[in-house]
Amino acid sequence: MIAVAEPSIAFDACRACGRHDAVQRDCIRGHRIAQCPGCRLAWTHDARIDPATFYDAAYFEDANAPKGYNDYFAMAGAMQRTNRKRLNHIRRVAPKAKSLLDVGCGPGFFLREAVDRGFTSHGIEVSPFASDFGRRELQVNITTGAIDAGSLARVTESPDVITMWDTIEHLPDPDDALRRLAARLNPGGVICITTGDITSMAARITGSRWHLYNLPEHLWFFSPDALRCMLESAGLEVVNISSEICWYTAHYLVERLSYSAGIKTPRIPGASLLKRIPVPLTLFDIVFVTARKPA
Repeated sequence: MIAVAEPSIAFDACRACGRHDAVQRDCIRGHRIAQCPGCRLAWTHDARIDPATFYDAAYFEDANAPKGYNDYFAMAGAMQRTNRKRLNHIRRVAPKAKSLLDVGCGPGFFLREAVDRGFTSHGIEVSPFASDFGRRELQVNITTGAIDAGSLARVTESPDVITMWDTIEHLPDPDDALRRLAARLNPGGVICITTGDITSMAARITGSRWHLYNLPEHLWFFSPDALRCMLESAGLEVVNISSEICWYTAHYLVERLSYSAGIKTPRIPGASLLKRIPVPLTLFDIVFVTARKPA
């Protein structure tokens, strides 16, 4: 249920459908979450972070940091299964694709898998720590920077495929980013996006405890309708919307459940073993959207 906004709060216009009557949906740890009553796009009203410093080493591998992951790199084996499944999907929808741009590529595990599957691959990542790791340890091609004219100019080849895995919710201007990326995409090429679905049953049931209310780094909370509006405004045609099943480690699932419960991740006997056990899971609250640029 969407609550009526306080009269003193003037929320921005919806970036997806343009409506000007957004209302307050939640207040999470002092951050107001606004929501469009039309397309259901929601956003963090007052979050301000510096991405280049926020997504540092602690974000990826510090259990004591109040952000990010306890150990992102421990999930590499589980992520490989998800990445292979995603590449199989790309091969089905774009069988002739040769070049790929992964936006928000993190340390580059998906890029490494794409290169091994025969793609000419390039990544863009705002975190100096993560992009340095990918270039050094995985030997993948990553540009450090935001999705802007400067970063895109360093991607010398127009891609047949652009991927944004759990990235669009972090971007300060997702609508502008989609327009820029669509302009670089080859005609007939595809964009694949995953992000949380704020209209899902899991989001509705858990309310303010929804595990994807990661604040302040998650700036946007999408619905399938909002994603469709943004993609179509960028000149793309949505060809598929579905829920995604991903692979995680058992330890990461404990970590996320603890986060949702508002408690610190407990010390678990055999934690190192749990970090090696891959588990497939879906709460049907991750939306997977594929859109194509008209030929």
